[in-house]
Amino acid sequence: MTFTGPINTWLLTVFGKKLLSVNALFHVFSFERDSAPQEVGLLFENSQMGKLYGGSDGTSLCFSLNPISSCDLGEYGRLDIFCISGDIHFSDVVGSRLISASLVQTSAEDVVIGVVLSFDNGFCLCILNLGDELFVYDEIPEEIMTGEGVRLNSVS
Repeated sequence: MTFTGPINTWLLTVFGKKLLSVNALFHVFSFERDSAPQEVGLLFENSQMGKLYGGSDGTSLCFSLNPISSCDLGEYGRLDIFCISGDIHFSDVVGSRLISASLVQTSAEDVVIGVVLSFDNGFCLCILNLGDELFVYDEIPEEIMTGEGVRLNSVS
């Protein structure tokens, strides 16, 4: 199956380019930052930042070229932007060139729930929307592959 749309188009434009930085939007309450980001922004050289976030259906992964924005939630805390380029899953890929990408689709929901990015240094970055939160992995855990009926569709 061939996927089209903004995420596919953007990924094709960033093939062969270095990942320069990663920003993410986190919910912060009482000075405690959630562990799972609400949005992840990937900036590749000579490209617009691509933003990944969970869809309103609680399952799908969405994409936009709109910037990440912080927000005051009043008594419920705030949404703040953090540079996470040095975090464990990102430090291995920042500075490396994107060589391939696959969209992660579930057979149960028949929607795209994530993206797998492969870099020229042999490392991968997997960003998945699972239960209305974004999770980041070096590789998709086997229990998710089987439990969600995941298949990978190469972007080309």
